[in-house]
Amino acid sequence: MPPTSPYGTWPSPLSAADVAAGRLSRSALVSDGTSLWWLEARPTEGGRSVLVRARPGSPPEVVSPEGTSVRSRVHEYGGGAWCLLHGADGAFAFVDDRTQRVLVSVPGEETVALGAEGPEDPEQERWRHGGLVALSGRSVLAVRERLGEGPPARSVVRLAAEDPVETTLCSGRDFYGSIAVSPDRRRLAWVLWDHPDMPWDATELWVGELGPRGVSGAVRVAPGVLGGTSVDQPVWTGPDTLCFVADAAGWWQPWRMEGGHLERLSDLEAEFQGPAWTFGQHTLVDLSDGRLGCLWRRFGVDHVGVMEPDGRLVPLDQPCVAASSLCHHGGGLAWLGQRATTLPGVWWSPAGGPAVEVTGGGRPGALASGDVSVAESLSVPTAEGTVHAAFYPPLQAGWRGPSGGAPPLVVCCHGGPTASATAGFDPVVQMLTTRGYAVATVDYAGSTGYGRRYRQALEGRWGEADVDDCVAVAAFLADTGRVDGGKMAIRGGSAGGLTALGALVRSERFCAAVSWYGVSDLSTLVSGTHDFESRYTERLVGPLPEAAAAYDERSPVRRVDDIDGAVLLLQGEDDKVVPPEQTLSMAEALVSRGLECRTLLFPGESHGFRRAETLLAAYEAELAFYAAVLAGGDGSPP
Repeated sequence: MPPTSPYGTWPSPLSAADVAAGRLSRSALVSDGTSLWWLEARPTEGGRSVLVRARPGSPPEVVSPEGTSVRSRVHEYGGGAWCLLHGADGAFAFVDDRTQRVLVSVPGEETVALGAEGPEDPEQERWRHGGLVALSGRSVLAVRERLGEGPPARSVVRLAAEDPVETTLCSGRDFYGSIAVSPDRRRLAWVLWDHPDMPWDATELWVGELGPRGVSGAVRVAPGVLGGTSVDQPVWTGPDTLCFVADAAGWWQPWRMEGGHLERLSDLEAEFQGPAWTFGQHTLVDLSDGRLGCLWRRFGVDHVGVMEPDGRLVPLDQPCVAASSLCHHGGGLAWLGQRATTLPGVWWSPAGGPAVEVTGGGRPGALASGDVSVAESLSVPTAEGTVHAAFYPPLQAGWRGPSGGAPPLVVCCHGGPTASATAGFDPVVQMLTTRGYAVATVDYAGSTGYGRRYRQALEGRWGEADVDDCVAVAAFLADTGRVDGGKMAIRGGSAGGLTALGALVRSERFCAAVSWYGVSDLSTLVSGTHDFESRYTERLVGPLPEAAAAYDERSPVRRVDDIDGAVLLLQGEDDKVVPPEQTLSMAEALVSRGLECRTLLFPGESHGFRRAETLLAAYEAELAFYAAVLAGGDGSPP
């Protein structure tokens, strides 16, 4: 008979160190026709991001220059930090994290910088680059962000090694996003938007003639049809044929413009992309034969497939439940994918063949397949409608909880708040379930994956609707006997941190909250955050000063008298999105009221921890916190 031990005290095969090491992440997958390339963020190398190339029959190798980190910081979140160049095998351009300049690497040659060096005094003005797109030879297009005195300015620029004179192609609007060059390099498509919109609220798609010194004849694509909707990912499938993703019909779906004619290619109620927090999503790709490769999310699960010329959507037979960064490779499709039971990997499905894992996968530590808890989808009714969630029961082969007892619960709130919980394998979830905790991940109002209406359900209600949805899921699980209603905690990062802390304010369901670089003061967020999100709260809460009372009402730092629970705060000292002063003020307010509050500050970390030593310390602190407040332990790391 399996041994019995109190929930939360099981000896897990998955250590905090295993989880920290397992946080290696991949992004920006690209094919050169023969090899696959991608970016790899490595916590064990101080969070450095390197460019990796996998040739057929050879193990993956790092090709970015030694000692550099490939990363864009445009809009703070970056993306589009590298691209392959035309005309030379193995040549690529990339953004150097330290300088934010665009550099060119050609095999056998010295790395050189593109464009002007930038202002002499970075204290007065500094430049950032991202969203790189190859043009011809050793020239690229990029989004440039200029920061300094006065409001930030952004533009689309042409940078070329053979021409020291830079060309500004587009400027004058607040933000620029996806850039796409037609196959004959005569035309340019780009996305732009202005404050107070975010890119998932309303963007514009423009097309113009691309000349040696600029863009002419620029026109906005179908403003009468696409006006007031989110448009992204322009993809040229011919000299005069442009495909893209737009939510004009309520879902992010593929559209096509050809010869002035505009048509929606699919009416499937699914999301064919996610919110554009970064450049370079690549969920829609041209297969050069009239077909499109597509990624789409439906009912919380990602799918990979091909859209035929007649509009039929043909899913691939593949095992991934989460996918991103699609590209055309070797006559088929390649992507970054996750199964429900293994770490992310690079996948390839040759034309007509089964999907194979190129690299990655596996499980961290000594975790066996029988130890992995798999999500059960939930649709929980609420007073406002339905909230979507996933439930992970505690699981470790050979262990069980006390007879008649129920496990403690940890509710996970994603960030954004437009993000969504993934159905793929998450080491953090398994770190908890293998110790005997139950876990629920909640796609509260505002989450992506359920159409524009669900995403907009948080407008004017941030700090309320998201909190109430998480409370509803926890209450449902407790009322149905799946968890111990007296032992429930809630955790979240960034926007999810506001939700987690707000749950202690608006509800008595939870006895503890964990906030990873979370928002705690909405007024301070508005005055202290970066330009990209500086007016985001106008939709989520309301315009100031008219909505000042709502900002105070929903800021946990101003509601500590209503909090009755323990709190763990984890914060990076270099965070520009949620400055550390917010977290320090929250800690001071909690301590002054006599509440239990543990605070950890991490030097050198910004918004989203990247270093293995930081992740290890944070996970150990979180496990010790749960052991003390949920499992009744002594607070030492299990």
